[in-house]
Amino acid sequence: MAQIPDFLAKEDELGIRLPLLFESRGYKKYRMSKFEEYSFYSDNRKFLTDDGVIAFNNADGRLMALKPDITLSIVKNAKLSEKLTRLYYNESVFRISHAAKDFREIKQCGVEVLGDIDSYITSEVIILAANSLKMIDPNYSISLSHNDIVLSLIDECSISLADRKRLAGCIGSKNTHDFRKICSECGIADETADKITSLFTIDLPVDEAIEKIEAVVDTEKTVNALNEIKALRNAICNCDIFDKIHIDLSVTQHIDYYNGIVFRGYVEKAPAAVLSGGRYDPLARKIRENIGAIGFAVYLDNLNLYYRKHREFDTDILIINRDESNTDKLIDAANGFCNEGMSVCVEREKPDSYRCRKTYIFENGKLTEEEKC
Repeated sequence: MAQIPDFLAKEDELGIRLPLLFESRGYKKYRMSKFEEYSFYSDNRKFLTDDGVIAFNNADGRLMALKPDITLSIVKNAKLSEKLTRLYYNESVFRISHAAKDFREIKQCGVEVLGDIDSYITSEVIILAANSLKMIDPNYSISLSHNDIVLSLIDECSISLADRKRLAGCIGSKNTHDFRKICSECGIADETADKITSLFTIDLPVDEAIEKIEAVVDTEKTVNALNEIKALRNAICNCDIFDKIHIDLSVTQHIDYYNGIVFRGYVEKAPAAVLSGGRYDPLARKIRENIGAIGFAVYLDNLNLYYRKHREFDTDILIINRDESNTDKLIDAANGFCNEGMSVCVEREKPDSYRCRKTYIFENGKLTEEEKC
């Protein structure tokens, strides 16, 4: 394949590079329509990141929706193989921006694996996530967690779903003050609050984090969760991505959506996570029987803001055409430059402030180098 031009915008470049990465590991492209019946999203609203679904009536009167989520659609519609189905996508979702009170198109590129998820598949997905981030910026990091370590301890407390979500919000923002206050209001013992706080404030390299977690967890569910993290650690410890991963137990992805290993990816120039993913069996098993699922999405829509490309030249070659009678020779000349891997533009006059490596005059069927720009 020809080299990907370095002048492409970051989003466009990744739209080419990421699918090639996913294809190299045996993932097949999933193509989807932009529309789904509104009732499908209404029935699965708790799995959506917000309440914004853009709906309309189609020609036969059915209420349809612009897709607000790709994973839901893949789980519902993908043709499954006997063991594992590896898919990737390069699509847009459409959501309502409550801040701007307008619609948003969000470009995403990611992978989904459906079926019998084992430790290898989990490791493969983490490695793909890391390599995806590396394509954006070599200065990247992954914050990794396991939903069952912290949230299972909250589940053991006799509190309402609303209070559970309030506590989960405090965990996500590492707000220890409000977390303890809510625990006190809910009658959660100080000892339990201290234990949970000591866990969700952990943000350390993998080996150091495992040591700290091991000293705290003592329930069957939390020990099993820690063992999953240990298995992942042992699988990828010799990979070049290992030092880019740290354990941050405040990462508790959508509590109705994810279970098991969850993670977020960051790059140096972006102020928020540009990648998000994890294990999402609860969603998969609500729609399809007896399957596991894991995946991630890279959010492409704002990367051009943080990774602007400054082109030194508009094109390599500018040809000023002063010959109306030898168009065939002009086309041959332009094609010649392109075949040599150069970009070329033909104009009648030189545009203002145009930047190029070389300027040629085409006259009397011949090219003459005029000047450097």
